[in-house]
Amino acid sequence: MNLFSAQAARLFFLLFCLCFLPFSSLAAAEPPLELWLHPYLPAPELVRRFTPLARYLETKVGRKIEVKISPTYEEHKQRLGEDRADLAFVGPFSYTQMTKDYGVKPILAVLENNGKTVFHGVIAVRRDGPIKTIQDLAGKSFAFGDKESTMGTVAPTIMLQEAGVGVEQLSRYSFLRSHNDVALAVLGGFYEAGGMKEEVFHEYANRGLRILAKSQPIPEHLFLAGKKLPPPVVKALRQALLQLKDPAVLTLIQKSATGMVPATDRDYDGTRRICNAFCDHSHKPGD
Repeated sequence: MNLFSAQAARLFFLLFCLCFLPFSSLAAAEPPLELWLHPYLPAPELVRRFTPLARYLETKVGRKIEVKISPTYEEHKQRLGEDRADLAFVGPFSYTQMTKDYGVKPILAVLENNGKTVFHGVIAVRRDGPIKTIQDLAGKSFAFGDKESTMGTVAPTIMLQEAGVGVEQLSRYSFLRSHNDVALAVLGGFYEAGGMKEEVFHEYANRGLRILAKSQPIPEHLFLAGKKLPPPVVKALRQALLQLKDPAVLTLIQKSATGMVPATDRDYDGTRRICNAFCDHSHKPGD
């Protein structure tokens, strides 16, 4: 092959790559985006639940997406506030606290469950136990979730307060890592009651849990984008989430998930009022 033929062959190969290789192959040179999650479930379970979503988003934005788990709720909130996450999944309490400390971030979508964008927390006890009312919890032991957890700590603390049972009236209480840990601790008899997401309660109900009380409805978890992301990428992510209808992806995130819908910061004003009452209370758990 002469020099002219070799150069022609290289040019042809270059044109072929530009015209026919998939967009995702060209985008591989871009650094991966990171989807950060708060540790409301064990890390392996969160990776399993959110990896299909990451793969779906990759096809829509042409960038590889890696699932990352924050070690704690507090570190998750700080990461979002400091824009060290490209996109993130966050609970309503952490979201309102984060905006109070760092300002509003771009909201991509809010999770929808059974056609609704609210969910509940519960206080659960053993089915075979003697506790019948929240008032019966005075003098009993209690398992909270993470100190920053909406349904693991904020909601059950408010339910206790409204029933006239301050946390100082409990015989003892602890903050556990995840909702699953709380459910297992109550089932195992380590604590007489505990606070958790209603979804997690139903996963363990047939093992012997019973709902003692249910919280008022709270706006659902939401997806945020970091302010450092280019606007076209934010727009593509938002559109992809709002168009997501695949049950195979949605129900892994949450069994009752039916889609994603738009949301604004004002949708969480009610949660802010609840959280302010919680934070201003004279005895906040963990103080």
